[in-house]
Amino acid sequence: MLATIDQVLDRYFDYIIVGGGTTGLVVATRLSEDPSVSVLVLEAGAPNLNDPEILIPAVFGSQGKVPQANANGKPVYWPRGKGLGGSSSINTFFFHLPTATDINAFEKLGNKGWNWETLKRYYTKVEKFLVPEVKDDTVRFDAREHGLEGPLEVGYAALSSGYEKLLVEALKKSGIHLNVEPFAGDTTGTWSTPLTISPRTRKRSYSANMYYEPHASRSNLTVLTSAHVTRTSLSKFASGEATAESVSFIYEGNEYQAFIEKEVILSAGTIMSPQLLELSGIGDPDVLRNAGIEVVVDLRGVGNNVQEHTFVGITYQVKEEDPDELRKQTELYHAGERGLFDAKSSIVTFLPLPAISPDAQAVQEKYLAPIQARINSGDCPPGLRKQYQLQLEQIKARTPSHEVALLQFIGMSLVPNPKKKYAFFMSVLNHPFSRGSIHIKSSNPLEHPVIDPHYFEEEYDVRSFAETIKFTRRIAQQEPLKNIFEEELFPGSSVQTDEEIIGFLKENFTSASHAAGSCSMLPREDGGVVDNKLKVYGTTNVRVMDISIIPLQIAAHTQATAYAIGELGADIIRNRVDF
Repeated sequence: MLATIDQVLDRYFDYIIVGGGTTGLVVATRLSEDPSVSVLVLEAGAPNLNDPEILIPAVFGSQGKVPQANANGKPVYWPRGKGLGGSSSINTFFFHLPTATDINAFEKLGNKGWNWETLKRYYTKVEKFLVPEVKDDTVRFDAREHGLEGPLEVGYAALSSGYEKLLVEALKKSGIHLNVEPFAGDTTGTWSTPLTISPRTRKRSYSANMYYEPHASRSNLTVLTSAHVTRTSLSKFASGEATAESVSFIYEGNEYQAFIEKEVILSAGTIMSPQLLELSGIGDPDVLRNAGIEVVVDLRGVGNNVQEHTFVGITYQVKEEDPDELRKQTELYHAGERGLFDAKSSIVTFLPLPAISPDAQAVQEKYLAPIQARINSGDCPPGLRKQYQLQLEQIKARTPSHEVALLQFIGMSLVPNPKKKYAFFMSVLNHPFSRGSIHIKSSNPLEHPVIDPHYFEEEYDVRSFAETIKFTRRIAQQEPLKNIFEEELFPGSSVQTDEEIIGFLKENFTSASHAAGSCSMLPREDGGVVDNKLKVYGTTNVRVMDISIIPLQIAAHTQATAYAIGELGADIIRNRVDF
């Protein structure tokens, strides 16, 4: 079970995992299957086990901002899960895979073995797909493409929200059809995504209750919560490589150490993993010296190549109204009966720009030209040039990069009147060209790093994003959706021209909480931080295992990929993968 400080202080462990989040608990669970090894997990947050605010889907959303120069100085919220389960304890439940093209890009960028064939095995290993009870025309699947025996219980919403069929019909009139099985490697079209809400318990399924808790009694698995890791202590030998010997952490105001027999694994996420590398002396010498940190490993890619999904929504008021709806639905849920709190809107649409915009060719020709010119002139660093070339190839091949989802809001603070019903058309930009950074600004481990995603630094990002807004508005005016929407409340009729839409985007977009790339898995000369075995360059025993290693952003919610990275990473350590 959960450890006390006395069970950790000055002890040696074969593996120390920093971060008990989505990926970290996967790695800990798998490594501790071998009773001969000892595993320590250090988690900065509280355990939060059996917390109804995590487990009950109905209360989702009850739980630092960064200003952006290219978005009129707008501060953008970057929430992250701090506690056992990490972001899998607070996310929006969507569990799905990206396209095969997105994953194959990892290998094309120099990471042998990181391809669709390999990752699909690990996506499947994670999943325990529970066949849906509800029979709905919008829920289609091929069970052969899903995992049936994994730890993570995954299924479809118990009830339809009522919007799914309406949206599918409206999309069909615009030439967008149902995708029978997006888990097969092509996400193009519209489809209902499985959710990490167990159909068996009607509660959130996440890494803490599905991976960790069933195995918490293992004598070789030690988990200490409220332990804020500050750095790893590294020794550098004649070979030039550094070896991590111990991990320092703050617990109840005091600093302690735990010692490493074999490896330390950073699973602290896209923000914290690069911060911990830099605090330990691994990173860009200029960043480290400015923060008063001694340089142990010169690794200039740390904290760079950050890529983040952005989203914005258009809000419509729905015609029907029942002022007692929220109270009735709450009572149904707590009585164990099904109602709208079981009816999670889970239909998503992934499309390439030509499928959503009649102006796609003009937008691409005008706003991709400067990127191509920099590639041709050699102005791009080699690693970024390779990424951009792959992105341009994906655009040419019409790989889906734009996402639309229709969500239902009842009784939430995000809407003007909690007693009325609203629909929220969410638009997401998934394959940005803009690249950001995350770096420490001092040697103080409790000071937040400087996060600068550089949103919309590349003009193509915001211009193509604007086309998605136009698309959702056109769909909202298609029957049968048109018949249920009373009016567009936000942004409203005053926003019409391209420049007005772009102004609206820059003022109202937010992070989709899918940031990746800050510890990119790339060749070292291309700005990489880890190799294809997730080992940090210049070290003998430091690895990173979380979505910070993704070198080129995927068009998917990142939850499933975070789990798969943990499963694959554990097998790499156990020499079960031949890379």
